[in-house]
Amino acid sequence: MRILITGANGMLGSVLSKKLKGHEVFAYSRAELDITNRVEIKHTLKDIDPQVIIHAAAYTNVEQSEVDPDKAYLVNVIGTQNLVDACVGNNVLFVYISSTGIYGTKKVNSPYNEFDEALPTTIHHKSKLEAEKVVINHLNKFLIIRTGWLFGGSIQKEKNFVFKRYLEASSKKKIYSDPNQIGNPTYVEDLVDQINLLIDKQHYGIFNCVNNAVNVTRLDYVQKIISLFELDCQVEAAPKGIFKRVAPVSSNESAENKKLDFLGVNIMGDWQESLQRYVKLVRSKEV
Repeated sequence: MRILITGANGMLGSVLSKKLKGHEVFAYSRAELDITNRVEIKHTLKDIDPQVIIHAAAYTNVEQSEVDPDKAYLVNVIGTQNLVDACVGNNVLFVYISSTGIYGTKKVNSPYNEFDEALPTTIHHKSKLEAEKVVINHLNKFLIIRTGWLFGGSIQKEKNFVFKRYLEASSKKKIYSDPNQIGNPTYVEDLVDQINLLIDKQHYGIFNCVNNAVNVTRLDYVQKIISLFELDCQVEAAPKGIFKRVAPVSSNESAENKKLDFLGVNIMGDWQESLQRYVKLVRSKEV
């Protein structure tokens, strides 16, 4: 298959580009393909004539989105609209990468599933939901992948959460992490395998795709990271107010892969096992 990937320089896009073997892959970074340019998008898709588009490009700065909402809506909604418009009437599978953060604050400490209403609280997540609506309202053949707390990829990536915590803990005796927010640390390699399976099995619709995690806090996550690196650093619960945020991010971004389970195609696995695999690669300098 001919597969076009946007956001090729991001954590997910870079792994997708490497792992989708056996396909003809065209991967574009932000500098190589401006998704907000409707004419450029039309010409590119006409030249490539892809059978699958995996749209991983996005404006991901949650804090800055509150300050500059136009940027978030331009990239995340209009950029998606431009790609979708170029697909209408063509037999293209459109895979949109969304976020479990769109569910909002309705649930306190239980995971969201695909049948829960999405009520996002931040501009970033509102823009992701609006982009989902564009996909759903204009295409018949699509996958919407809701994921979150992604880790993995090259240690050179600026947003490599695991490696940044390693660096922080390497130079300090004590660091702090949020004991209140819960979510699913999710290995990007597992996510790519799951996306590939859904494409191969011709499943369509909205899917949560996260590693299995039950009431895992940011504090639990960081403590596990530091433990696996065997660093002499204490990870403690952050005092209230130490992490000041502009965006009203939900304290519960946790999810369960209910539809994957129903269909018998859930291969996401446990977050701790996946984190251990990744840390082993980092320590052996293989990423």
